[in-house]
Amino acid sequence: MRTRAALIVIAAVLGGGALLVFLRLTRSDTTLEFRFQDRVSKQWVWDATALLQERYIRAFFQSDGGPIPFRFSHLKPGPAVLEIAAPGYLSVTVPLKLRRGLNRLEDPIEMSGYEIPHLDRFFLFERFDAGDLICQLHPVGGDGRAVVSHPCLPLWVECRVSVQLKDGVPVTEPTESGSARGRELFRGTASWEWDAAPEASFRYTVRIPGAKISPDPALFRVIDYLIVVPDPRRIDAKEMETLMSQAPLVSDLGALRASLEKEGQKLRYFFDTSWNVKGREE
Repeated sequence: MRTRAALIVIAAVLGGGALLVFLRLTRSDTTLEFRFQDRVSKQWVWDATALLQERYIRAFFQSDGGPIPFRFSHLKPGPAVLEIAAPGYLSVTVPLKLRRGLNRLEDPIEMSGYEIPHLDRFFLFERFDAGDLICQLHPVGGDGRAVVSHPCLPLWVECRVSVQLKDGVPVTEPTESGSARGRELFRGTASWEWDAAPEASFRYTVRIPGAKISPDPALFRVIDYLIVVPDPRRIDAKEMETLMSQAPLVSDLGALRASLEKEGQKLRYFFDTSWNVKGREE
């Protein structure tokens, strides 16, 4: 019994020593904790790769509640460089001086998007909800497939909402041809919201408050859109606002197109028209 008790005591002492060694090694392990996010949406960055000392982390969806922390471990102390890259974003390089133990970057690293990869056009889906006009913008690639996960670019969206006419009177049912624009109910810049939910099939939703749309008993609307996709590498938000404030109206399509063409690679633009949009019930 004494021998067995002695063995148990020795094992406990050895076990405690091993635990202390483990804890000491854990505390001395050099790690880096950091976050990164889209500069505009403050949300996840799709298909991002973070590289540090020949180690890498690949990130897709994170959380629609905001960026989550990532961690590199077993690093070498001293000068180092963290690199982050993702499709449609400018790459980011962060110089570091790593100390033994935990290193943490308190502020999220911001990634600047400059394009929606493979963008060819937008598909538009409208509805009226409690008087507000809701439009989902679906980016589509040249192959006809939706582009779901992409940088959040600061789109500029202008809309014109008109009564839909045929033969000079408001239409009472959807029609394929022969329609025209009647009384203008709204014209101006429209704000949009970004949906970061991983399961979302689109990210941009445009909303025009019903209070800004003149009431009319006509059943159907025609909606004209201008969607401008800026390249933040070449034009900033202030320049964009100045440009659009001086641009011709959406109703003068030829002049507006010529004005935007002058900007070259600073931006891309898309015109679209939706007919037979059922208006709110009066």
